[in-house]
Amino acid sequence: MAKAPIGVELVKRGLVTEANINQAIAYQKEHPNKKLGDILNILNLCPQKGLIKAMGEILGEKVIILRPDNVNVDMTQYFSMDVAKACKAVLYEVIGNRAKVCFADTSNRRAIEQIRLILLNKGLTLDKYLTFETNIDNVLESLEGKAGDSIQTSGAGDVTGLIDTILKTAMEKRASDVHIEPLENSIRVRYRIDGELVTVANLDKDRQSQIIGRLKAISNMHQEKQESQDGRILLYPEYNIRVSSQRNVCGEKFCLRLLKKNAGIKNIFDLGFPKDERLLKASFDKRNSITVVAAPTGERKNNNIIFYFRLLK
Repeated sequence: MAKAPIGVELVKRGLVTEANINQAIAYQKEHPNKKLGDILNILNLCPQKGLIKAMGEILGEKVIILRPDNVNVDMTQYFSMDVAKACKAVLYEVIGNRAKVCFADTSNRRAIEQIRLILLNKGLTLDKYLTFETNIDNVLESLEGKAGDSIQTSGAGDVTGLIDTILKTAMEKRASDVHIEPLENSIRVRYRIDGELVTVANLDKDRQSQIIGRLKAISNMHQEKQESQDGRILLYPEYNIRVSSQRNVCGEKFCLRLLKKNAGIKNIFDLGFPKDERLLKASFDKRNSITVVAAPTGERKNNNIIFYFRLLK
């Protein structure tokens, strides 16, 4: 039998009235991307706890009222903030090999499959929960502000500590590149995480000369030269950081590529390939075909290719 609309089910349960539903529908006409449950929560037409519980029972989903203090892991160690925003999802807990992820829309199969595959590549099984979209947005805003807050706080001190914080935060968040770009009224700091550029801080314009001077000093670049230069930072034992500078209309911008030394070689099965050696060999043995090993910069693709071919011998 077809399920009744969620609004009808909520009225039957006595959580809302028909007038409440009509009010929510009127709001939805002006905000067509909002779902009825989220609108009832936004308009405060129903107790939040009772509403999310009823929605879980109606939709057959596990639910939680997500808050920033529920997040017990560093989500960016598993997937980037941009992925979280696009999928309206928050990873808030990992227990054993199970990852608990909240979604604003559990009917969005594409978003759920994207998160599931990312977690599978890390050896984790997705445990799906439903929460309100506003809760997701609030938590993501809180998480996104943490990196920027630490950088802004460091900016109040000496420039040495500021640059150190920018780089160490990038390493913690698995960024492959750091972009430090002078703009007209500020200095923008961006990280490239999983191929996406994420703005993490905007620094005061009056720090520009200090920042440029410090970057050139630790990269072994000429201080007076303002043309494009290449350098290298060797201050961090686990990383080899390549630095390039280029003049723009607002000053000199820098791109720092973070290459981890002695990174371990991942087994192909850890990358999400089905754990079946016969299937793997059959895939490599196909005639008139090509095998592509692709990954972001610095992920040691060449070493992985050697490993795969040793496995096939």
